[in-house]
Formats: sequence, C-alpha cells, structure tokens
Amino acid sequence: MKKLILAAALFSTIALTAQTPYDALNLTQSEIRGTARYTSMAGAFGALGGDVSAIKDNPAGLGIFRKSELSTTVDVLSQYSAGNWNGTQTQDDLYKMGFNNFSYIIAHPTWRKESGQEGLQYSNWSFTYNKLKDYNRRSYLKGTDFGSSLTDYMAYFAGNTPGSILNFDNYPTSSYNSPWDNLDASWLSIMGAYSGLINEYVNPTTNSTEYWSSDLNIGEKVSPSYILQESGSAGEYSLGWSGNFSSKLFVGLNLNLQSIYHQTSTLYSEAFSAGGGFKLTNSMSTSGTGVNFNVGAIYMPIDFMRVGFSYHSPTVLSLTDVGNSKLDFYARNEGYISTPDNTLDYKIVTPSQLNVSAGFIVGTKGLISAEYVLNNYTGTRFLDSNGESMDFLDENQRVREYLNDTRTIKVGGEYKVTDNFSLRAGYANTNNATVRNSPKYMLENTTRSNTEYFLNNSTNYFTGGFGYRESSWYIDFAYMKKITNDTFVPYSASVTPDHLEPVTATLVTTNNNFVVTLGLKF
Repeated sequence: MKKLILAAALFSTIALTAQTPYDALNLTQSEIRGTARYTSMAGAFGALGGDVSAIKDNPAGLGIFRKSELSTTVDVLSQYSAGNWNGTQTQDDLYKMGFNNFSYIIAHPTWRKESGQEGLQYSNWSFTYNKLKDYNRRSYLKGTDFGSSLTDYMAYFAGNTPGSILNFDNYPTSSYNSPWDNLDASWLSIMGAYSGLINEYVNPTTNSTEYWSSDLNIGEKVSPSYILQESGSAGEYSLGWSGNFSSKLFVGLNLNLQSIYHQTSTLYSEAFSAGGGFKLTNSMSTSGTGVNFNVGAIYMPIDFMRVGFSYHSPTVLSLTDVGNSKLDFYARNEGYISTPDNTLDYKIVTPSQLNVSAGFIVGTKGLISAEYVLNNYTGTRFLDSNGESMDFLDENQRVREYLNDTRTIKVGGEYKVTDNFSLRAGYANTNNATVRNSPKYMLENTTRSNTEYFLNNSTNYFTGGFGYRESSWYIDFAYMKKITNDTFVPYSASVTPDHLEPVTATLVTTNNNFVVTLGLKF
C-alpha cells in the first residue's frame, strides 16, 4: 500500500491560489434575513422603517421610531436539498437553530418636538447586530456511468511537466524540499501522479514528456458522487443615527463592521466500472472583517405614501483562507496523499448596493410596500493584503465576465386584524448572479484542487407571519421559504477535449426558516 502524510506547513502565494469569481460570490451574496416582521414581508421595508432590520437596508428608517426599543430574534432552519445528476435523484437535509439579531434603539425627541416647532423632531441612535448571511448548507449528488473523469482534468493540469518534478523520490533538491514547493507543478497533478491515476508519456526520440493521460481504459465509465458541507455566517455590527425632520423627511447613516467565518468541506469521489476509484477531500476555512457605511432617506410626499432611497458603500474585507486536500485512491495502487495547509491573506472589495422603495398606507388597517435592490457584483475586486490589485488582474477580469449585476424585487403587505394583532405576507425574487455556462479558470500550476463550482440560476422567497403588540412589548412570528436553483459543475469543460465534457447536475436547495422576535418598548 502506498501512503504519504505531510506535516501541515505554511504555504502562501497569491498567483498559485487564484481566487475565483464563484468564491467571491459565495462569500458576499446577500440574502433576506432579519426580524420576524421584516422576514414575513420579504424584507420590503426600505420606505417603511420602524423595524430594526429595516435600518440595515435604509438607515433613514431609524427616524420612524417614536419609542426606545430593545429586541432580539432567533431563527430555526429546516433545509432540504434535491439533486439531479443526469437522471439520478438524491436528497439531503439539515436542521439548525441560530441567532438573527440584537438591537438597542434610542428614540430621542428634540426640543423642537417638545415645543411644537418645525425642523428636527427626533434624533435617534441605534446599536445593532444583524446576521447578513447563513452559510449552513448540506448537499449530496450522485451520477452513474459517465464517460468523463476528474482524472482527465488531473492529466490536463500535468500538461508536459516532467515526471521527475512530480516524483517525491527526487526531493529534496537544492531549490525545493518537495513537489509541493515546486512552482512548475499543480498540486492536483502531484496527487494524480503519486496515486497512479494519471500516466506520463515520454517521447522515445527526444526523451521528453509530451503529455499525461488518465489511467482509465478507453471506454471505461465512472460513477461520481459529491458531498458538500458548509457552515458559518456573515454578521454586521452597526452604529446608526437618523433624524426626523417635521415627520416628512427622514435621513440616516450607519457605520458598520462586518465579520465573516465560512467553513467548507467537500468530498468528490469516483467509482470505476473496471474496479477501484478514488475520494478527493477538500477543506477550506475563510475568516475576516471589513468596514462600510450606508446612507439613506425616506420622504413622505403625502400622508399615505412614503418613498425611500439608500446607498450601501463597498465593503473592504480583509480575509484569510486556510485549506488542504487529501486523496484516497484504491485503483491500480492503493493508499492516500495529503497536501500541506495552504494559507492566503487577501482582500475583497464587495459590490455597492442601491435600494429604491415605496410604501403605501391603506386606510387605518393595512400597508403595502415594494423595493428594488441592485447589487453591483461585477464591481467585486480582489486585492492583495497590501491593497494592491496587480496580482489579481486576471481574476478581476473574470469577475466582470462571469458574474452578473443582480436585481432583487421585494413586495410585502401587512393587515391589522385588530389594534393588537396583524397578519403579514411577502414575496421576493433575485435573478441569476452568474453568467450561464461560464467556466472556472484554474492556473496550470494551481495549489487548489477543488475544481467544482456552482452556477446560480435564481432565488425565490415566499414569506408570511403574524404579530401581537402592546404599548410596551411585542412578539412576532414569521415563516420564510427560500428556494435556490443552482447548476453544479464538477470541473470546467473549457480545458478538456469535447468528448470529455463533464456532466453537470441541478441542485435545488429549499430553506424553511421559522423566525421569532421579542421586543420591549420604553
């Protein structure tokens, strides 16, 4: 049995790690999340205000508060994912309880309010924490009898690299301690050569390597499977101020500190029709912080109508990735090989965001609201740890080519059955955040071995809920069904021969969120 274990080592190089647009999108793509009232109306609160989660969308909404308030929100997630890989159906589920937000609102009437004069009536402050995104996801995909294999991709990465460079028996050298240090070799091809999953062809005349090929027999089929496990969250701590001018114009500003912790573990495996196969495990954790600001305004042209506008600045996130891989193989040879830890410090400049909204008060019982959100994902940028972009010129160009600017349309309504009890409902839709059929480009000497990626097709939200209010306290309940439709690509077809194109899969992830908010007013 062949086996190799390497002690964890620090290995950091921007050029070889090569972040992709899909990495950036997964970390920064926004979602509807907040208090139960906000959730039950699909987050369509930009022009309404008066809710602590509305403040993160439009800080002018803080000016609507007439009383100080303390509130918190918990969330129970029931997730179901359904996969279809060329006709093979799979499913998986996940259950989790989490914490959505905490807020402290200070509603401060000014002397103008007390004396009945026009001008600044309220000068309000907020201290809030909001979970912006929950990364928790678990998915399972399985296929049968495919003509393409990841071993073909391993051979592609090996190119015409001499076998001596990939062979551990030839190390240490005067320049490198192992193949992992050699900048002429991709880590995927090192693992492929060590395991015997790819073979070297040497020209007998020139005695030079011409190419590498898969060790599979011609016409041999593979049955792949894929397991994804994600965890972590993105959160935002905010200090906000908003002013109420004559109960007609509300303006606000938030200063925000964002934090991210995202952990991913994947297992891609193939069973060969002639016997044997392999399992490739990839683990990656990303953590970091960033700062931004939001500004906004709400205007009431007439008593029953409000219009809102807000701008969210880009966030400069300082991030650290730590990842490693392990290949277990049991085909012509049997054993395993593990890579060193691969560490990278870098920055992401997230997209800016524009929100335009309108709300209508219907008599004394109801309200209807709509909101349009534009996220400039094509403006996402990678930078090195010093804030320079030179090492990421190609990656940033691919962001512009492979990502879409998205628009989210949110509509929601509320009806007061009694003075204390209200019913709510809403709907939201976000278009595809990735360009259809876009590839994942990886450098030929990349240290990454997670070749798979997801193309986002659409996201829909269906929401509803109810709430009970007294003068000094309230409690709200909400249910939200979020349906995300993705295309799974095991590796990019753009770098393999046409007859070796990978078979893609569809993955539909349904999140059922049950949200409860408890608040005190004083």
